[in-house]
Amino acid sequence: MQNTNKRVTVIAGFAILLAVLFANSFVTRRELNVQTSNQKRVASTRDVLYQLSETEALLLNAQSGQRGFLYTGDETYLAPYDEAFAQVQPHIEALARLTAANPEERTLVTQLGNMCQLKLAELAQTISLYRAGEKNSAKALVFSDAGLMDKIRGVIGELQHQEDLLEAAREGQYQESEQRTVASIYLSNLLAVVGLVVLAYSILREIGMREKHAAEMRAREQWLRVTLTSIGDAVIATDQSGGVTFMNPVAERLLGTPAIEALKKDSKDVFPIFNELTGEPAEDPVKRVLEFGSLAELANHTVVRNSNGTLIPIEDSAAPIRDERGRILGVVLVFRDVTRERKAQAMARRAEKLAAAARLSATMAHEINNPLEAIMNLIYIARSSEDAAMVAQSLTLADQELDRLAHLTRQTLGFYRESKVPEPIEIPDLIELVLKLHSNRLKNKNIAVERDYGDCPPVWGIPGELRHAVANLIANAADAVDMNGTIVVRSRHAQDADGGVIEITFEDDGPGVAREDVERIFEPFFTTKEDVGTGLGLWITREIVKRHGGSIVVRSRGEGGATRGAAFVVRLPLTAHVEIAAFGGADSASAAPA
Repeated sequence: MQNTNKRVTVIAGFAILLAVLFANSFVTRRELNVQTSNQKRVASTRDVLYQLSETEALLLNAQSGQRGFLYTGDETYLAPYDEAFAQVQPHIEALARLTAANPEERTLVTQLGNMCQLKLAELAQTISLYRAGEKNSAKALVFSDAGLMDKIRGVIGELQHQEDLLEAAREGQYQESEQRTVASIYLSNLLAVVGLVVLAYSILREIGMREKHAAEMRAREQWLRVTLTSIGDAVIATDQSGGVTFMNPVAERLLGTPAIEALKKDSKDVFPIFNELTGEPAEDPVKRVLEFGSLAELANHTVVRNSNGTLIPIEDSAAPIRDERGRILGVVLVFRDVTRERKAQAMARRAEKLAAAARLSATMAHEINNPLEAIMNLIYIARSSEDAAMVAQSLTLADQELDRLAHLTRQTLGFYRESKVPEPIEIPDLIELVLKLHSNRLKNKNIAVERDYGDCPPVWGIPGELRHAVANLIANAADAVDMNGTIVVRSRHAQDADGGVIEITFEDDGPGVAREDVERIFEPFFTTKEDVGTGLGLWITREIVKRHGGSIVVRSRGEGGATRGAAFVVRLPLTAHVEIAAFGGADSASAAPA
């Protein structure tokens, strides 16, 4: 906004200067026209005065020549007369043209022409009489002049007087116009000088401010470069076309490429990323930011390949670099090596597995103890009895208990056996299997389990992974409810923006989840149980669901009503997720309760 105002001010200043120059040109042109017109009029006046003077001189010379001829009879005295006779009329006609625009002068010129004709006729008559030998008559005619020449002088004098007045007026107008022209030139030049001084001051001031701003920008850029160079995360900056413009030392070390070699190269060549599970190229975050102008983050299980061909797991975010007008100037990539975090997570998952295995072992020990005691009792009865029928019945019952024990063992082994290949899974069957394995635990607290299985197509996934997730949720629900509590398990086929999903809901009538704990419930090592659990069960459950392309949310059923408890909602897509295709290489968690 400030730059816009400055541009408008400069443009307005130049516009005013141009307007002053145009106005000065217009005024000067107009005054020059006035001066030219006045000069022409003054010249016309002087021409009129000249014609009057010439006419009067011709008549006076003609009259003098006439009298010399009459006194001497010498024809040479008639030369002025002949000249006047030939030139007076053209002078009169010239006067008529010059005074045509002035009615008063035009009348006087007409009178002057008539008088001149009369005077010339008089002169011609006297000369004719003299030549005819009537000298006395000719001289008498001369002496009988009724003052015609005086009248001619009077008319000429009147015309000269009017022309003198016109000349003086026109001279005055010419001088006034000349003064206005000079004033206009001086004023316009003064305004132009003032305007140029002001504009020069403004431009110099702006140049100074720009230099100061540029120095500040260089200082900030240097500070930013030092900051980006010093931080512990890897940083890559690009221009509008995705070409690399900056790499800090951490990025150089991770990618194995010196910054000098990476400059101006396309970011996808310097920063090649892939899906860790499928090996396929991952979406270019720089391209995404340039297209949509918003923050972009890498998907889970992303690796970058450095110059040595080593794949390094990373976490990344890309953000647009904008100028003060909001235009995108480039993209900044910030990423870091998460190899240690991955190892720590793997260790945490293994620890959770061991803890879950220990809890399940305690449960299975109780389940196995009952049939073992029954078998021991039946064998004792068979040994001590002499009745063959009794022995046979005891052994038959012992065999049934062994079958029951073998069935429990197969279920446990099946629960732990981890398939590395995704396959269709019937969700109701999987839930029932987990409920059977937790039946003793549920029976001890007299927990009622309500089932509501809708028409659910199979879900494509890893059975061991999903059993682990379901076991964690059922175990958490069993821990949450009191004696004689209730757990409700629902499943249904639903639709979302990406297609069909299976929605599984685990509800309990326990105390629910506190509002302040909802945001942290899926964080690793966060637990609301003081003496039970490691705080990793729900975190692992969420990771399993995410790896299957699904989502999990929690809500407290007690919010806004009298119903107690919490509800966990899992949504799994019906189509195979891209990350499941290579689960064989992943650290798949075993199924065990939290």
